[in-house]
Amino acid sequence: MSRAVLVVGILTVGAGLLASAVLGRPAERGTTCAPSLIPAYLRPDGIVALADAAPGRRLLIVNPASGPGEHPDADYRRAIAHAQARGARVLGYVATTFGARHSAAVLADAERYRDWYGVDGIFLDEVSHDDAQLPYYAALSRSLHDDGELVLNPGTVPARGYFDLADVVVTYEGPFADYATRLAQAPDWLADIPADRTAHLVYAASLTEARSLLASAGPDLHLYVTSGTPPDPWGSPPPYLREEAERRSQGCA
Repeated sequence: MSRAVLVVGILTVGAGLLASAVLGRPAERGTTCAPSLIPAYLRPDGIVALADAAPGRRLLIVNPASGPGEHPDADYRRAIAHAQARGARVLGYVATTFGARHSAAVLADAERYRDWYGVDGIFLDEVSHDDAQLPYYAALSRSLHDDGELVLNPGTVPARGYFDLADVVVTYEGPFADYATRLAQAPDWLADIPADRTAHLVYAASLTEARSLLASAGPDLHLYVTSGTPPDPWGSPPPYLREEAERRSQGCA
């Protein structure tokens, strides 16, 4: 199918068919599904509540103070341990300021997360998407990749080389309203990247819109959908969180 036909199809189908056209078929019974990647930018009690509401295979991103903060927080440590006991893997949030932040500061934040909170990996945010910054992120990857899961968040499809640096790359972060258009603009080569190497973070989605994506999303995609809106779309879980968790785990091994 040509990209022109794909664009027309995506923009004209209803919400219930949109995700099916873009993301593939629902999970079949016994399929090993990718965990949701959830920005859990919450206080410790919120992390505990989220872990209890959506137990099982989840990647939770914690962000105590736009990073690990200057001092360890015992409440966060307990909340992270609780989430891990409930089956989640926890990633520490570290900003890179699109390659402008000194790599030593990035690595120091990652070390604090490991030492203070026992996280399972690192989520690098504000990641550049062009070839010019690849050497910066390649150096970070060499230092971080052996210490657990590494996720990069450019929020859009980056240059292809970024997929060589991380376990997962966030190729969409944005509102549901822009989802079809942005996915239709993706380069053809993205189809060659395994779905479990990519993640989509979709906000400002109603229950009906969330259901349309969750019902049709391919099982290998790391998908999270929320009703939150800017300026803080990740500040609280959606009211449909439990349903989302159940739909994502249905039929998975």
